[in-house]
Parts: sequence; structure tokens; C-alpha cells
Amino acid sequence: MKYRFSNNGFSLIEILVYIALLGMTSIFITNSLIQIANAYNRARAEREVISNGRLILETINKSVEQAQEVYGPTSGFNNDSGQLSLATVVGADAEHTTIFADYYLDNGRIFLRQEGQSALPISAATVRVSKFRLERIIQGLNREAVKITLQVDFVPPKYASSITLNSTTALRGSY
Repeated sequence: MKYRFSNNGFSLIEILVYIALLGMTSIFITNSLIQIANAYNRARAEREVISNGRLILETINKSVEQAQEVYGPTSGFNNDSGQLSLATVVGADAEHTTIFADYYLDNGRIFLRQEGQSALPISAATVRVSKFRLERIIQGLNREAVKITLQVDFVPPKYASSITLNSTTALRGSY
């Protein structure tokens, strides 16, 4: 009986070449997916920092615009962990003509505490406020304004993102 060898199969060299090509393609695809995921997470961190910073500034600026006056004894100016106390008629009941609203930095978060209520955080837990600097400005005709400098950082340091925002708002509630 004669044995016949057929040329229909794969040789060892062909199999090794196919395995090497498959391995290199897999490594390329995996690295590409990792880079896409990292870019997405960096962009998400930047969006989170920007949206939180804007929300904090808009909330405080709206309160400053509606306030009657800045209450100096409890406000903390010219330091990086300031406190802003405002006397306002917004939310006041019939018994009180004005109420006080306090914005302050505590453990990396900005809180709002209104008179008679518990404190509420206005910054998300995913960001850290590292600077809340307030400056009191007295304009002409004894008009008040508040300059706010706010630095917001993304909490997980792997995708570091930070923004510093500045705003100056005049008190219009006393006009």
C-alpha cells in the first residue's frame, strides 16, 4: 500500500504566520479601544468640571443680584475658602422682611444654607472646589458688588481636569 501526501492542508509556517498576524491585529485593536475609552473619560471629566463650575457661579450670581446687602460680619473675604452671607427678601415670609443666605466652602464642596433650613450642597460629589475666593467691591454711590474666583477640580486624579472661573456681580436688590 502506498501513502499519498496531499497538499490540501496548512503547513506549520503558514499557521505561525496567521497566528502572528492575528496577535498583532488584536493588540492594535485593543490599544485603540483603550485610547478611545481614555479620551472619553478625559472629555467627561472636563464636561463635569465646566458644568459644575458654571452652575455654582450662576446660582451664587443670581442670589447676589437679588440680595439687599452683603452681610459683612459672617462673610469671609480675601481668602481661598471664603463665605458669602447675603441679606435678601427672596423667600422671606410675612414675619420677616429679610432672610439670610450663606454660601460657603466645606470639605471641597460649596453649600447653600438659608435661614431656617439645613445646608444643601450645590456642587457635585464628583468635583472638588479648591478655591472659593470672594472680594467685596464698593462702587460709586455706595453700590456693592462681589467678585468671585472659583477653582473646580475633577476628583478622580487619573483624569485630571481643572477650571478657574471669575465673575463680578452687582447687588441689584437695593436699587
